[in-house]
Amino acid sequence: MPGVVFQAGPKQIIVVYSPADTGAEIDALAVYAAVASDAAERSTSGWSIVSTAVLSTRHAQAFMGREGSGYETKMSVVVVYSKAIPGSGSAGHG
Repeated sequence: MPGVVFQAGPKQIIVVYSPADTGAEIDALAVYAAVASDAAERSTSGWSIVSTAVLSTRHAQAFMGREGSGYETKMSVVVVYSKAIPGSGSAGHG
């Protein structure tokens, strides 16, 4: 699952990963496996994860015979990556 990359200043990017909406419940393990794989690949270029967040973007309605309010069918994972600033000793944390 490719991510959409946004430049967020010197040595920092925001990547939004949005798996396809299949109408079924989200397979969180598959989503995070894809994000982790991409993060591992980016780490070879000096990028480190600074923070992550999840945005639920679609919620299925409850169906007859199912309890609860339904389940998430679409989501995006937002990851902020940073590269070490030379001489700072950290991944962009000044």
